[in-house]
Amino acid sequence: MNIEIANRLVDLRKRNNLSQEALAEKLGISRQAVSKWERAEASPDTDNLILLARIYGVSLDELLNTGDAIPMPGVADTEEPIVIVEEHKNIDYRFLRRFPLTLVIVLIYVCMGAIWGGWHPGWMLFFLPILWETAIKAIEKKDAKYFAYPVLMAFVYLCLGFFWSLWHPGWIIFFTIPLYYTLTGYFKRMFRGQGLEMDGIVWQTEEKKGRKC
Repeated sequence: MNIEIANRLVDLRKRNNLSQEALAEKLGISRQAVSKWERAEASPDTDNLILLARIYGVSLDELLNTGDAIPMPGVADTEEPIVIVEEHKNIDYRFLRRFPLTLVIVLIYVCMGAIWGGWHPGWMLFFLPILWETAIKAIEKKDAKYFAYPVLMAFVYLCLGFFWSLWHPGWIIFFTIPLYYTLTGYFKRMFRGQGLEMDGIVWQTEEKKGRKC
């Protein structure tokens, strides 16, 4: 690969605030492959060039033409149609994490206990911060395995037991835990294996992932 194009790939990645690991995850390849491109030791194939152009919001000509200035993210050429790629990926989930959910739950718990004597089973509210945090991470990563599903099942089981005395057969819900992770892994592999387009990203097939760059 031309060293100028390699440097351009580095600049585009940095301008879009992506690490090599983050970019590799978007492309479904290894970080080492991205590193080789940026050191001009290897060249991306056609599929990866198309994906890079989509991620950076530029055309293939702009991606490979080292004579032109690198456009700033969000600035489009008025002579060409504007293509918005993965706009939702710029969502900052930090504002959700900054929400003082734990403090709110503590206040609710104290009120429940002091006013209605609900110290028990009100303590189960403290399951919610874990579910909240892991749900945000699962959405960010677009991978359901990051969600604390076993914690959710423990919360549901306690509710069944304390409120409806369904300790038995309520324990059966724990059998859904391995099923949950099996299904999430299966669907993730299926989407990638079939090259389906999800949320603006075209997942590469397993064959493409194993291809040398």
